[in-house]
Amino acid sequence: MKSAMVRHDELLEKTIAAHRGFVFSRMGDGMAAAFGSAGDAVASAIAIKQGLAEENWRTAMPLKTRTGLHTAEAVIVDNSGYASLPINRCSRLMAAAHGGQIVISGSTEVLVRDQLPDGAELTDLGEHRLRDLGSPIRVFQLIRKGQREDFPALRSLDAFPGNLPAQVSSFVGRESDIARVVSALDESRVATITGVGGVGKTRLAVQVGADLLPRYRDGAWLVELAPVRDSTGVVEAVAAAFHLSNLGGQSGEDSVVEMLASKQLLLVLDNCEHLLGSAARLVSRIETSCAEITVLATSREGLAIDGEQLIALPPLNAGTAGDDIDLLVQTDAVNLFVERARRVKGDFALTKSNSLAVVEICQRLDGVPLAIELAAARVIALSPADLLTRLDRRFKLLAGGRRGAVGRHATLRAAIDWSYELLGPAEQALLARMAIFTGGCTLDSIEEICSGETVDREDIIDLVTRLVSRSLVIADDSGGSTRYRLLETIREYGEERLAERGETDALALAHARFYAHLCSQAAENLYGPAQLVWARRLNHERDNLRTALANAIDIGDAALAVALVVDYPHRHNHGATPMGEVLVVPAGEVVELAGAAAEDGYPRALTVAAFEAIVQNEYERAEDLCVLARQAVHDLPAQRCDPRAEIDVNLVLAQISLARGAFAEAVSAYWRAAKLAEPYGNAGLSAIFHAYGVSSAILGNTGHQEIGAHARSALALARSSGMPGAIVVSLNAMAMTLVNEDPVRARALLQESIERTQTPDGEITQAFITACMVAAQLRDWSLTLKLVARSMYVWRWNMVASLQAAPFLALCARAVAEERPEMSGVLMGAAYAAFRHETLTIRTEGALPAPAEDDLRLFPTLLRETNALLDSAFDEVRKRELHDAGAAMSTDEAISYTLANISDISPSIDR
Repeated sequence: MKSAMVRHDELLEKTIAAHRGFVFSRMGDGMAAAFGSAGDAVASAIAIKQGLAEENWRTAMPLKTRTGLHTAEAVIVDNSGYASLPINRCSRLMAAAHGGQIVISGSTEVLVRDQLPDGAELTDLGEHRLRDLGSPIRVFQLIRKGQREDFPALRSLDAFPGNLPAQVSSFVGRESDIARVVSALDESRVATITGVGGVGKTRLAVQVGADLLPRYRDGAWLVELAPVRDSTGVVEAVAAAFHLSNLGGQSGEDSVVEMLASKQLLLVLDNCEHLLGSAARLVSRIETSCAEITVLATSREGLAIDGEQLIALPPLNAGTAGDDIDLLVQTDAVNLFVERARRVKGDFALTKSNSLAVVEICQRLDGVPLAIELAAARVIALSPADLLTRLDRRFKLLAGGRRGAVGRHATLRAAIDWSYELLGPAEQALLARMAIFTGGCTLDSIEEICSGETVDREDIIDLVTRLVSRSLVIADDSGGSTRYRLLETIREYGEERLAERGETDALALAHARFYAHLCSQAAENLYGPAQLVWARRLNHERDNLRTALANAIDIGDAALAVALVVDYPHRHNHGATPMGEVLVVPAGEVVELAGAAAEDGYPRALTVAAFEAIVQNEYERAEDLCVLARQAVHDLPAQRCDPRAEIDVNLVLAQISLARGAFAEAVSAYWRAAKLAEPYGNAGLSAIFHAYGVSSAILGNTGHQEIGAHARSALALARSSGMPGAIVVSLNAMAMTLVNEDPVRARALLQESIERTQTPDGEITQAFITACMVAAQLRDWSLTLKLVARSMYVWRWNMVASLQAAPFLALCARAVAEERPEMSGVLMGAAYAAFRHETLTIRTEGALPAPAEDDLRLFPTLLRETNALLDSAFDEVRKRELHDAGAAMSTDEAISYTLANISDISPSIDR
């Protein structure tokens, strides 16, 4: 191998040089090269691949390269090398490829698409987020014409589970700090990055998460604790990150720990300092109960738990006075200043005339990244020399008139103070008022809540733009529309200034009223053509909604609290990803507020409390609350009665019946709700209830004769409403009724349903079970497996202790029974176990007796087929062994087992 590597390097160097390239960096067994044109780079990559393939390697396996090509402006830093950003992007692109694969970015493809070498062509691999966490880029694969090259999916962020967000700014430096964090995680399953505010703890933790993604089967997950304001919110925030809302009668903490117990993932808990006790308690339980969970926390101090590794994050290296200037201009602090300055002033460059001032600025700011970024944002109006002069005066004053040391907390505070004081009165007021938001906000919410007195509404867009340009506000458009947020350090500063202005209470009330109105608008629009738009917006605003409701409860505003609870459509959002199920509304607290019973929405608030009781597995309490809701409707004058209250009561009763296995009762409740919704004028909602009744009747094998008529009504109403979720659910319901009599039409309906669920960020989750069932009845086992896998990837975090898991597992068991009978036998045992586990849990609430194993009412014909195939494959002893192995799995373990095995059978699954 040693001689092979020498030959490898020699071949690459000669080929690169032959195509007018320049090797400017080496890293292990790879190298980085720059070319004068994209065409030369492409030709070099092809020649390298061909040369390696033709070489007679005397190794066990031939040597292959993975090659990434990216085009960007070659920014040279003081003749010492290239700026890191384009190099990092190219390196991440290369890292996403596989041995023997050549991938190029969209910026390179534009330059070479019409001048590819003879015999070469490009394959579009779509958009990908690279592990540098920058904006997604289009990626193409370079291949020889007519030559089939099958590679696994690119190892980009999208190839791994998780929720790591794209970053609006590049990651600069910190290579040694990344190595320290990684080393700490190698030694311990809990590590905490500590340091002063603004030192870059969050950005480092997120970058480490991206770097380590391939280590974790279940990905890397970020939980932002900055918006959480009370100790009980830590568990809720973790549950929300995984869309875990069905707590199955357990405490929230127990449910989170149970869900994580069989996972292998990295959990990043960001900004723990104000919640140390509750964060430490949860992490301690995870550490002892979840063997393959690694926790990386950020905090201004450690969690103080056993086994915790602490990594104190220093400021960026800015060198020291007297160091050689050629070395100083290469420090991470200076690189950060230059990169951020270039964002606001595109032609900014480090030159001989300004380099000394830039170095001194970074040193005076003690290398604190946030302070450097705030200073760099000022180069649009001040030269580095002018900037240094004004900054130096402030620090002399801070240090008592002497040019002396200033503590890092004081350094950051001084930098923020200085940036704040340079703002005009309107900008100062707006920055302080924006601290009222949690989790970011939109421009219209800023205009509505923050305008008044010194801030004119029509000026807000200009004021926000100026705050963004000064790095005090972050503008993030990665989700399609722009949202604005403050870094936590700036937000805390803003809260102080807001209190000094005496505006905190007034802003909190305005905030709650705005989001109550937003919920009201959502309630009016969520069941029509704009459903997915509103569902996504509610998902983005979940932190603000939580804060608004908490504020309304704290101040005892019953009218506001009831309005927020009633209009937040968490009960039957029918069509978004699990986004609408994240917020578990504390309706129990709201209905007990003084004056709540006098509100028109009180009956519906009681039904929300009933849904909350179902989530907590308190079915008798849910029924009692339904009785109270009906009584409250009776007590209200007819003109004040909201007909939706009775609809909601029937939905609660339907869910209770389904949980107990009483399918006939659930069908009746759904169809009553559908009938009540029709005169109310909500065709989409009525369609959904008709469809749910149909699928429940078929799922439970209830023998209802009128399901065809209800399915036709559902589809007609859904199409007239334009509601995406209603259309998809109704298409599947209609297909389910036609599978036997008209399979061709059933397949066409299913195909339309599948196509409609492919909207980006708009999975129609409620339709997954029925789509899988239709595919299974059509005996299309390949499609069944793909739909089961897709369903599980969406639902897997939300299936703990849920009857939803049993049908998926049983369908998958039939789909693989002929090709993989052993897997089928395990899945059958797991399906029965999941069904029995949930019904036994419900039984403790005085519900129906636990069913026998043959009561799993999911298409008896399919179950009989599966059992018959297993009988022909195994003797009774082996069949029982497989069944017991599946039954011994938790629901979550069974899902992980299924996904791991399905990926081998159906590798084209869209994850």
